[in-house]
Amino acid sequence: MPHIVIDKLKDIKYPIKTKKAEFLFKAEDYIGVKTSNAKFLLNIRKYKNGYLVKYDKVTRPIISEIKKAYMDFVELNEAEIIFENIHGIKEKLPDENMLDINDNLSKIDIIEVGFGSGRHLLYLAKKYPDKTILGIEIHKPSIEQVLKRIKNENINNIKIINHDARLILSKIPSNNLHSIYVHFPVPWDKKEHRRVINSDFINESVRTLQKNGFLHLRTDSENYFAYSLKKFLEVNKTHIEIKKNLPYEITSKYEERWIKMGKNIYDIYMYSLEISEEKKENFDFSFDKKLTNLDFNAKIYDNFIIHLEKEKKIDENSSLIRATIGNFNRPEHIYIINTQKPYYFKKPAEIKENYLAHQEIKRLFNG
Repeated sequence: MPHIVIDKLKDIKYPIKTKKAEFLFKAEDYIGVKTSNAKFLLNIRKYKNGYLVKYDKVTRPIISEIKKAYMDFVELNEAEIIFENIHGIKEKLPDENMLDINDNLSKIDIIEVGFGSGRHLLYLAKKYPDKTILGIEIHKPSIEQVLKRIKNENINNIKIINHDARLILSKIPSNNLHSIYVHFPVPWDKKEHRRVINSDFINESVRTLQKNGFLHLRTDSENYFAYSLKKFLEVNKTHIEIKKNLPYEITSKYEERWIKMGKNIYDIYMYSLEISEEKKENFDFSFDKKLTNLDFNAKIYDNFIIHLEKEKKIDENSSLIRATIGNFNRPEHIYIINTQKPYYFKKPAEIKENYLAHQEIKRLFNG
């Protein structure tokens, strides 16, 4: 983790601007920082014969912005560096093919959930060169492998996101997608709540698919097949096709192994038959007044969680609150500047579960 150790700290009045950064506030051992390309927190701790300065993982920026803040912080405190490990670190710039949940996803045409080695994802990109393919994957080594293949094979119509697919669909406009592929998802036989295919995912798929667009599930699990078919049949109006042990256009290395073992392969195609209404959501993440009577016990609801974790004093009238909010399976760590008119240090992703959590925070802690 890039960090420095300096010999001393001055008594500084915040906020204060420097050459390449603006130091916004001091909340006990945290300092808010803003550079030209980032906004993040520094954590300052007493360390042996000096002070350890490191960035906060929740608000992590790219290395170049960390370096700016570290060097300006040293100069601001008229300090000497006792130790540093930042200059030997090579900058790893964000890949242009990687998207964030806050990015605009309106130009996506096809989605593949859990692309693994990427064999099928790259096949889709070549089959539909005029369409933008979004691969959703939570396994980072798989993402790195596919990003290398995209570059080496000069493919320009694939985007990748490292997130929970069940949340990503909520960011897609209605009637936008040509198709959605879920090939060989983890069956989660003992933890059904973790399955990609569930009622919410199916309903969001129907909403985001164009008329006659389809969701394709391919699985080697008879239990997952039966469970998913039951869920698909809960849709009010749809067309479903089922195939068993019929060859597909391309196979994964695992599928080839399963076929040799004599395992059955099931396909379900669920077609969207109607034009869905446009999704109209206005996620207002503003606060009305200072949060009071804070409770630091985790609160679990049906679709989201709230956990205020700690509070750091800024001055007599304000503080920095660290919290975890949002979807139970993919919560988001956030900071709130709790003053007379509170605000998020960095706004949460604009998804329903985060907004529900925000509304509940206001209800619980606005007196």
